[in-house]
Amino acid sequence: MFFFPSILCMEFFLLFATSFFFPALVSGITFSEFIYPNFTASHFQFIDYSGAFLYTRNGTFRAAIFNPGAQQMNFYLCIIHVASNTIIWSANRDTSISSSGKMYLTLEGITISDQNGNLKWSTPPLSSSVHALQLTEMGNLVLLDQFNGSLWESFHHPTDTIVIGQRLASGMLLSSAVSDNNFSTGDYSLTLRASDAILQWHGQTYWKLSMNTKAYWNSNYLVEYLAINRTGLFLFGNNGSAVVIQVALSPSNFQIARLDSSGQFTVLGLSADGLEQQFVGPDDGCEIPFICGRVGLCTDGTTSSSPTCSCPTQFHVALQNATGCVPSDASHSLPVACQSTRNGSQLNSSVVSYSGVGHGMDYFSNHFSEPIKYGVNLSICQDFCSRECSCLGIFYENSSGSCYVLENVLGSIMSGSGGDDNLLGYIKVLIGPTLTNFNPNNDLRDQNQDFPVAALVLLPFTGFFLLIALSFLWWRRWRLKNTMDEKLGHRNSLSSGDLDTFYIPGLPQRFDYEELEVATDNFKFLIGSGGFGAVYKGTLLDKTVVAVKKITNLGVQGKKEFCTEIAVIGNIHHVNLVKLRGFCAQGRKCLLVYEYMNRGSLDRTLFGNGPALGNGSIKNICII
Repeated sequence: MFFFPSILCMEFFLLFATSFFFPALVSGITFSEFIYPNFTASHFQFIDYSGAFLYTRNGTFRAAIFNPGAQQMNFYLCIIHVASNTIIWSANRDTSISSSGKMYLTLEGITISDQNGNLKWSTPPLSSSVHALQLTEMGNLVLLDQFNGSLWESFHHPTDTIVIGQRLASGMLLSSAVSDNNFSTGDYSLTLRASDAILQWHGQTYWKLSMNTKAYWNSNYLVEYLAINRTGLFLFGNNGSAVVIQVALSPSNFQIARLDSSGQFTVLGLSADGLEQQFVGPDDGCEIPFICGRVGLCTDGTTSSSPTCSCPTQFHVALQNATGCVPSDASHSLPVACQSTRNGSQLNSSVVSYSGVGHGMDYFSNHFSEPIKYGVNLSICQDFCSRECSCLGIFYENSSGSCYVLENVLGSIMSGSGGDDNLLGYIKVLIGPTLTNFNPNNDLRDQNQDFPVAALVLLPFTGFFLLIALSFLWWRRWRLKNTMDEKLGHRNSLSSGDLDTFYIPGLPQRFDYEELEVATDNFKFLIGSGGFGAVYKGTLLDKTVVAVKKITNLGVQGKKEFCTEIAVIGNIHHVNLVKLRGFCAQGRKCLLVYEYMNRGSLDRTLFGNGPALGNGSIKNICII
């Protein structure tokens, strides 16, 4: 009476405790600041919270399995600033998952897998086991050991953004995303040099922080790291005690520095109206290398975000999925660089020409690279580019004779301020239907450009020699087949395949020819001849005495006659007749199998004019 209610109360208490201590497994309730190993999260599991499973203590940042742009294809483990809904870091940027993909926190670290359990991303091997995962108030995701020591931090692995309290050290870089909805690594990067922060596109510099009018140079120390705070952007040196370059910003409690997908480096601050742009570089949108696509012509607008794109003279807008412009002449095409070093692969200059891009044009790399040649005329500059498959165009300065080359990938052309004929731009084109509308990211070799000329010479000879080789192989095979046929007796003879189709019920097991050679002592004892062959006496291993009729001289009609004899003898039923028990064949060697009953004198009829076997019975004769 007293134990029953107690048991019910205990079961209720255990059910309540389980729901209380393991809420994420039951209903996906979010956590504050810390989570612990053997934790699992997916967007689907925390769908009521837009994938968020962990918040900072004050709710400033959240960790979530998130899909930017509300598309349902690419999900990432992200750190998001709550007030502005700004993503400041993503783990699996190059290996997105679906809404069913999962993040696991284990003693070894963080892993992210797709819906099939395939590993997509993980933290590197750690020095000790994980005790907890913490999301700090600055937005730093930290793996802690049992002594609260840091094992790994997201701040040390930036993607495209840094925030207050984070440092971009020398050797680190920010990489742009492909787009706002696709976080895969793009073509633009921000890196630190000894004295500056620079932007690059495919390894080519197109902007420096020190060039901006808002940047102030304070000292000559080597740059060690970039950081921002509430009032500015800084390059620090001398162990962080000296400012090398600084940019003043309007005060804000939340500042981020970001390299966006378009290739611009911006600093944004949070105000009452949301995020506001406080700094941008380059401020001229036309200085972004690929702003108008390949060979697209960029004309600067009234603001940095509104350049106008068109095509230079002698070019028109590319069709289909290509970006930028292509030659207007259908017989001309843009080459693709071989990516070779100088003095490497050579182009056949006879198929190379140059299309001018008009007066007063410029190119981003001209301001960050030295001329390849000085004091030369235009034809020498073009001739150099024609011989180099990595060269895709030139800019020639009339006043100095300087030759600038456009290497490896083609970006956009910049429209100058006003008709300066001193700098002349030319894009290399190929004459003929060789290479058209290629993706500039393709790494094709210059052999592709030489293919039409080489093909005209090599293909006829290749086809001729291939025909000779095939004819020789066919002749060898024909000779070999004829030789084998002669050796095995396939010509005008009865093949084993032919005899297999001739069926007589009750045939005994076939003998091997070698076995009968032994039984007849190599056909030594002749006991008769005639009827297509000779008959020999033999003794099998089981001591049975046999008569082996060895068929010879079948001739052209041998197959028909041989089969006729088997059929006739095999179907005669008489007490005094020798009974055919079976047959077999091997090439031109044919032997018959009989059972002889010594009840008459038909042995001479069947076996020829030789002596009879005498008493006993002939058990088996085999055709091989």
